Amino acid sequence: MNAFVSLENYIVKQELNAGVGVSVTLDEAVAKYESTRRKGVLSYNNWLLVNIPGENFFIDMTKPIKEQSDDVLASLMKNDFIMSLFIYEARKIFESMNTLPDEQNNKEEYNKRMENFSKKKYEFLLSFKSGLDLFNFINSKCITHDRAKSSSLLYDFGIKGALYDDETGKRFLLFNAKKDIEPVDYRTGILEDSTLVL
Repeated sequence: MNAFVSLENYIVKQELNAGVGVSVTLDEAVAKYESTRRKGVLSYNNWLLVNIPGENFFIDMTKPIKEQSDDVLASLMKNDFIMSLFIYEARKIFESMNTLPDEQNNKEEYNKRMENFSKKKYEFLLSFKSGLDLFNFINSKCITHDRAKSSSLLYDFGIKGALYDDETGKRFLLFNAKKDIEPVDYRTGILEDSTLVL
């Protein structure tokens, strides 16, 4: 999917409520404006036409989790994702398994308990009213409450970024710009009579 990003935004990650990454737009005029050097002289604008993953790989910050794309839901359903998010609770189940005497029964019981655990936790994740609520929950589970680590966790399990709206319209925040943004065309323009913005 094609999108646009100012050269400055392409180089520097932003920390937003939706996570940490590079924010791109579908509107070329927005990227051009964001590249404007705001001073009272001739200004050179630099922005990029880029290719990014499809919208279905982005978690929508405003939609309830149940209404997210199939790709996002599949990522959230992955057993490894659920186990990494609820590691302490999963450990308790594992520790309780040491009390079973027979190894075969232990393995079957373990698989059964973990399957039930995963289903319950997935249902819990589906209850969030928005992607932002889910992101904040994931961030609260991170010991350091580091939005970059929370973004990285989602990325590791297949969610490429966040879809959100701001005053400029629809935006895509890519959690891993190095891997997921493919520059297609470098664009430049000259803005005459630019104004000083303080």
